[in-house]
Amino acid sequence: MNAISKPIEADAFSVAPTDLDLLARHDIFFETRIANTASLIETAHALRYQVYCLERRFENPEQHLGGLETDSFDKHARHGVLFHRPSQKPIGTVRMIVPRRGVTDSLPIMSLLRHDDLDLADYVDMDRTVEVSRFAISKEFRRRRTDQFEEAPGVGVRLNRSNAMREANLACLSLIQFLVRQSAAEGTRYWAAVMEPRLLRMLAGMGIRFTSIGSLVLHHGLRQPCYCHVPTMLEDVRLEHPEYWNVLTNGGVLQSAFDAATVPVPVHRPNPPHRLALVAPT
Repeated sequence: MNAISKPIEADAFSVAPTDLDLLARHDIFFETRIANTASLIETAHALRYQVYCLERRFENPEQHLGGLETDSFDKHARHGVLFHRPSQKPIGTVRMIVPRRGVTDSLPIMSLLRHDDLDLADYVDMDRTVEVSRFAISKEFRRRRTDQFEEAPGVGVRLNRSNAMREANLACLSLIQFLVRQSAAEGTRYWAAVMEPRLLRMLAGMGIRFTSIGSLVLHHGLRQPCYCHVPTMLEDVRLEHPEYWNVLTNGGVLQSAFDAATVPVPVHRPNPPHRLALVAPT
């Protein structure tokens, strides 16, 4: 049984003391590492296979032999792997695809926007943009985490539903902290994405807002092309949810890389009248 399929023991979900702030609790339970070795990259692909091929059925398992979900964009991407520290089990992943100069559709979002006659370059500075995708946390972890918070006695302080949701956001925040960390290191200021509306709503509830580009597309289900200006997003989170901002910026350490950034004034065409673009899955 490999690290992906090995169950997480119940006692690995013990609740940390409630007098710790959210960043301290994050550092006890989670760490997102850059996949800078062949082993970690394989772990990212195995997690994607687990989530996208087996759990969500977005991808056909028969097209991804060896239990690894990959595509042509992986060669030009930074991959992050989320670990549950107490068990050292990999539980999530995300990637940042870097655009290539002179290459048509070097980001997946570009071909989707063309169906609405839209150009990503009208909305973002392409030299400082990456596309965020394959944002995934294993179903087993999410289920066990929720069960532990709401039902398991004797493992710490019992949390109400509101606090349980706040704690459950930590895994998601850890992946986004990785995105912020890599963006700070590489001068990235924009994240493009094609997201489920439900995920966009969840992130917006945390102060992490993306701006829609064009209409919804049918691409492995309904998805919304969108982008985020990272410095503006961080300021919004700081004002609305300072405890989340503290996690995203690692206690403010990562914020300095964005402090000199000005709020953008994008020049672009208005979104076209809403319609559903039917896009064949890739």
